[in-house]
Amino acid sequence: MPASGRRGGLAMAEQSQYEPSVGVLPIQEQAPAARPDERAKLTVTLVGLVLYLFVITSNRVPLGEASIIIAAGGLLVNPTSLKLPPYLKWLLAFAVWVSIAATQSTYPSVVAESVTTLWKLVIIVFIATNALRTRPQVRLFMVSFLACFMLFPVRGALSNFFIYHNDVQGRAIWNFVYSNPNDLGAMAMLQLSMALTIAAAEPKGWIRRAAYLSVLLLVFLILLTQSRGVFIGLILFVAMLIAGQRRRLRLIVRLAVVAVILVALAPSSVWERLGTLRHATTVQTLDEVDGEEGSARQRWEIWRVATKIIREHPVYGVGLGAYKNNHRIYALQSEFNPTARGGRDTHSLYLNVLAETGYIGLALYLGMLTAIFMAAERTRRKCKRVLSVVAARQFLFLEAGLVAFLTAAIFGSLPYLPHLLLHLVLLQVLAVLYRREVEAQSSRQAQVTERFLGTMVPAEIA
Repeated sequence: MPASGRRGGLAMAEQSQYEPSVGVLPIQEQAPAARPDERAKLTVTLVGLVLYLFVITSNRVPLGEASIIIAAGGLLVNPTSLKLPPYLKWLLAFAVWVSIAATQSTYPSVVAESVTTLWKLVIIVFIATNALRTRPQVRLFMVSFLACFMLFPVRGALSNFFIYHNDVQGRAIWNFVYSNPNDLGAMAMLQLSMALTIAAAEPKGWIRRAAYLSVLLLVFLILLTQSRGVFIGLILFVAMLIAGQRRRLRLIVRLAVVAVILVALAPSSVWERLGTLRHATTVQTLDEVDGEEGSARQRWEIWRVATKIIREHPVYGVGLGAYKNNHRIYALQSEFNPTARGGRDTHSLYLNVLAETGYIGLALYLGMLTAIFMAAERTRRKCKRVLSVVAARQFLFLEAGLVAFLTAAIFGSLPYLPHLLLHLVLLQVLAVLYRREVEAQSSRQAQVTERFLGTMVPAEIA
């Protein structure tokens, strides 16, 4: 199939998405591979979703609820085609349980507000799942999300760091939800996997070049945040990429070149802070991790407080959003170091979900993550066998980004972040779309093979 004359725009390339399958027919006689529509079909729901992406990444316009209403209105046009995939059922069950557990909290007003916010996120996930129906629409979603993130948090954080010298003890930050360097680094990790996913399938053009440039800037930003948890996630991310590639030597050489560039550009304070990870092996050496800063020792004490709260509230938890109120009281007890005092959060996604929603809530939350990951991994393996390496590689990037984020989340409280939930939507939607293409491709190959074998039957037998 000839390649399209368009290069780099939002139109889908007209070249085949698949490599020739090994079969009994010559390549030119193989059944043609299915190709998605060339352009993304703009719907009211998709427009509302893209507007929502702009709102949550820029914080420039207070149109979050308006964008949700617009997107939801678009779904009402054709309500019979709405989908409720397994992972969304897990999320819905989690939201129902959280609402039930909220009745047992000693901070009803705080919990009520948090539960309302959670239900809004459930609606957003439902809208996004049903807004993305084709691969061109998914592509538009990814390009829009990455562009917004690069134009606002990344640009803003780099400007803060190098121009205005506005940072937190030498660590890059921006504003609003990005004002915590650990959280900023974790969100950049998700966008890094999305940038690689875009670059993997793009034809030569400005979008592909912009995606590769985004990869460099995102890794650079992650280093500037000096988040040790995110850095561990980044190492795991790279390890998964190397393990999942056939031509590993070429990838390692490319990574080495990128590493040399980043080492030369990053301030020495980045490597000094990351180098302290070697002391984070035992409780006795935690004081050597940060020196006077003492954040590692403080996090350990906060985890001890969280553990006691969990022991005393194992079923319902303390209520969604009520952890800080409870921590402020528990941390005053003499068994805890004074560094843990105040309205702290858990500094861990898993401890946060467990402390606020109990063991049942954590099981439902992890069930959602597991459902997504298993669906994506099954489809990735099928793509590798039936479709192209590129298709499988896209899943590898997104899965590695999710694993890296969840690793960094051991040290950060980010369970209900829209960026994470939309990343899960992306994995689910791509799994559904590629699974259909795998089934269609397998069916075509079977039909062509059957016809070919039929021509080989001797006429006298027929």
